[in-house]
Amino acid sequence: MLSSLDIAKQKLIEISIALSSETDLSELLKKIIFELRVLTNADGGSLFLVSNGNLRFEVAQNNTLILAKGEDFQFFKQFEIPISEQSIAGYVALTGKILNIPDVYNLAAHLPYRFDPSFDLRNNYRTQSILAVPLKDHTGTVIGVLELINAMDGQDKVPFREAYENVVLSLASLAAVAINKARLIQTIQDLLEAEKEQYRRNLEAIFRSVNDAIITVDKNMRIIAANDAVRGICSIDPQAIINHQFHDVTRYCSQSCVRALKEILEKGRTIKEYRLECGNQYRPHQLVSVSSSPLRDKADKNIGTVLVIRDLTRVAEMEGELRERYNLHNIVGKSHEMQKIFHLLDELMNTDTTVLITGETGTGKELVAKALHYGGPRAAKPLITVNCSALAENLLESELFGHVKGAFTGAQKDRIGRFQAAHGGTIFLDEVGDIPPRLQLKLLRVLQEKTIERVGDSTTCRVDVRVIAATNRHLKQRISQGEFREDLYYRLKVLEIALPGLRERREDIPLLIQHFLTLFNKSYHKNIEEISQEALKTFMIYPWPGNVRELQHAIEHAYVLCNGPTIALEHIPAEIRDFQFRETPATGGRLKSSALQTAEILQALTETGWNKAKAARRLGISRPTLYQLINLHHLEPSDHL
Repeated sequence: MLSSLDIAKQKLIEISIALSSETDLSELLKKIIFELRVLTNADGGSLFLVSNGNLRFEVAQNNTLILAKGEDFQFFKQFEIPISEQSIAGYVALTGKILNIPDVYNLAAHLPYRFDPSFDLRNNYRTQSILAVPLKDHTGTVIGVLELINAMDGQDKVPFREAYENVVLSLASLAAVAINKARLIQTIQDLLEAEKEQYRRNLEAIFRSVNDAIITVDKNMRIIAANDAVRGICSIDPQAIINHQFHDVTRYCSQSCVRALKEILEKGRTIKEYRLECGNQYRPHQLVSVSSSPLRDKADKNIGTVLVIRDLTRVAEMEGELRERYNLHNIVGKSHEMQKIFHLLDELMNTDTTVLITGETGTGKELVAKALHYGGPRAAKPLITVNCSALAENLLESELFGHVKGAFTGAQKDRIGRFQAAHGGTIFLDEVGDIPPRLQLKLLRVLQEKTIERVGDSTTCRVDVRVIAATNRHLKQRISQGEFREDLYYRLKVLEIALPGLRERREDIPLLIQHFLTLFNKSYHKNIEEISQEALKTFMIYPWPGNVRELQHAIEHAYVLCNGPTIALEHIPAEIRDFQFRETPATGGRLKSSALQTAEILQALTETGWNKAKAARRLGISRPTLYQLINLHHLEPSDHL
């Protein structure tokens, strides 16, 4: 199980990858604050940048004020704070120190800085804890201050944890580099257009401070400038290539960027973050992203281009590590619940322990069984799946254990069962809760003695099989009703993997959508890149009674209808598109659901075996409303035992 600090470190990797590709400064600042608030569970946050000796406010977010629609819930009025010891942000900018203040209204008298309560008074808000962090560039210069406001524990305001200080400080350093880089690229274009000597000297200084390789060429592809990073990324001496033709100096590499450069010069096009493999004799498997924009004079005439080459080799490795962590044998998930399951699967793969997989229909129980088999030492042997609910009792017995000729009507020859067919490998008993009582006893004997008897035969046969079982039934309820053997239950449940419903891991929905986009792009020979924000928002609020399987079918439905690069709201199934959390008054559902007592809801669920569709019909409400009531009353299957 990952600790909160380990999760924070993983989040830091994700954010650092996002920062490397985000070029819009405004969106970048919003993303920095949002991700840090999620990471530290902060109610609010704000960011200031140094401007003309003061701190200029740039952006702020605050959950409480958004809900309350306070005067400043989205943005403060434009103002500046002096860089001095008198304010919290000013003190951090002046000293470059991090401040973690548990209660801003109870500052020690000897401290030089004080908290300004005017914002709280204006919005009827109570600021308590503040974590203020300096934004430092690669030279150590403070370029701004980031403040996180009110760490939350449920509804309570608590101090920010000291363990998060270094993580937040690390991200602040990455943010400062990203902010400076966005400014520098714009400065580069301005300086080149002016073509003044003073600007050229500034350009050289900027070139030296950027880690990306920057090469500028004129309209004849003659190199007019190159920074020191060209030496490391392109394995070329930057001073030796000035005034040479671009295609002449790239003869020692794969020349992957030459075509892109020619297209820009010919058509005046801009290329942004184009990934390609750009190997050279010293770095044969280097992955880079190329961004390039035309240079124009005051008359808007094309006079050349600037080429920015960023080394993504390490970023690609980090992305691969994240994909591996978030995708285990086609089981996709980055939520805390799924990461715990991944960790448990890692522990179970190399064992022969009997495993019981529980969860609702569509949560991926068969995928987990495949992961346990193919990730372990039995991977080269068979994985045999038996759907225990699909066959009658006599057929199921023959299917599991085999039969001899003449054992029953129609048994015209000997036949081996699934247990023998899985010898040396794994047998997956899907819907094991539906096995009839007589077969439950026989299955228990197989688990205990590792031997079977074919139908109509008294000879025992040893089998070497790992047993993995799965059910969407509540077996304890079936035990209490005399429908399932308690000793078999505990024999199957040596270890249990309980898969959460998709509505319990909603943060995995965007990741699952991207996974299915990749799969369907291959099978449908399309190039659909994303899903619209409106459609994604609908997916995020839908309760997903069919879980991941229903999500997959919804994406496939959209693929059939979508002919563009983006799945829109009109492409998704109507029952998802038109979903609402509350019943309309015309249906009577709202009046009915509000009058229901907890005991009535629980009784209907118990009598239907927690079949929510049947229980909803019995109660006279819709299934989404029933999901709402279950969550509202915190009902679980064990509540009736």
